[in-house]
Amino acid sequence: MKKYFLKLTLLFALIALAAGCGKKEPVTNAAAVDPAKLSSVDMGGQQVTLKYIFKKDDKLSYKLTTTTNAVQTVKADSLLKSASDQTLTYFFNLEVLEVDQSNIAELGITITQIDFTGNINGQTMKYSSKNPTKEDKEKFGEFEVIVNSPYRARVNQQGEVLEISRVDKMIDKMVSLKPEMGKMSTEQKTNLIKNISEGELKPRTQLLFRQLATTPVAKDSTWQFTSPANLAVFQIENTSKYKIDDFVKVGNDKGVKISASLLSKWSGNKKGTEQGMNFLFDDPKITGGGTIIFNMDKGHVIKSETSTTIELGVQIDGKDASQKMRHTVRKDYSMNKNIVELL
Repeated sequence: MKKYFLKLTLLFALIALAAGCGKKEPVTNAAAVDPAKLSSVDMGGQQVTLKYIFKKDDKLSYKLTTTTNAVQTVKADSLLKSASDQTLTYFFNLEVLEVDQSNIAELGITITQIDFTGNINGQTMKYSSKNPTKEDKEKFGEFEVIVNSPYRARVNQQGEVLEISRVDKMIDKMVSLKPEMGKMSTEQKTNLIKNISEGELKPRTQLLFRQLATTPVAKDSTWQFTSPANLAVFQIENTSKYKIDDFVKVGNDKGVKISASLLSKWSGNKKGTEQGMNFLFDDPKITGGGTIIFNMDKGHVIKSETSTTIELGVQIDGKDASQKMRHTVRKDYSMNKNIVELL
């Protein structure tokens, strides 16, 4: 199923923008929130500390919608073009199980439903975890493994996902789908648990939380976080920047409207040779931005919409199977958008 995912770790750099844990009391539903129409709240220049509020037994549900549009062109003797459009929708239930003395919360998280639609070069695919066929279960095994499989996450008050654990049920599901995996060695199982926790669940869970400023903020305050990533031959340094645009009214609560932007710097050798082929990469172009609405009184994100675009080109020169020299130019473009909504 991995070929249906645009698995660029870079795409998670900016887009981990939203959500928190809440309560059983009435909450402001994201569907009723239009960031452009929220009324301003005069804070009189007062600085505030933004933080997630975790209380044992608090519960919230979120919807995460991820859309990916990708286009690749390859020009050699002729021009080939491929395109894909994919939409993934996840429904999360979160519960605060424990809060330690450092206000780090242990969360129980369950992805209760996954819906997928995709069109790759005219071929349409669909999947819903609500009523999968036997063929769906085999074809979309990666979804079957994580849906309705509870796991744990440790999150601090600034929204940083520190650790993902308790993925044993997912391993059991994976073995039931592919019995041959039951013969894994201890080392192989350990590596698989790490891949699921760090490579799949942690980035996806981080999309439900945004690391907030560590110091008090006022209108026009800014803060930023830097993280590394890899893209083709490049080492990328991503700097996610945030700014307080306004303090706003969300239902009966006070909130804050935050704008986000992405600045990326790259390093690495654009030229290379592999298996007799010479490569020359263009400078990668990476941009991103979005808006977050955070409920200050209740300590969770109500709504977040962020996106990232990546453009990358490469020229490849080398001999084909008939020893004829070939010059190929490949261009890749992808746009990823993530919308997180409080339900």
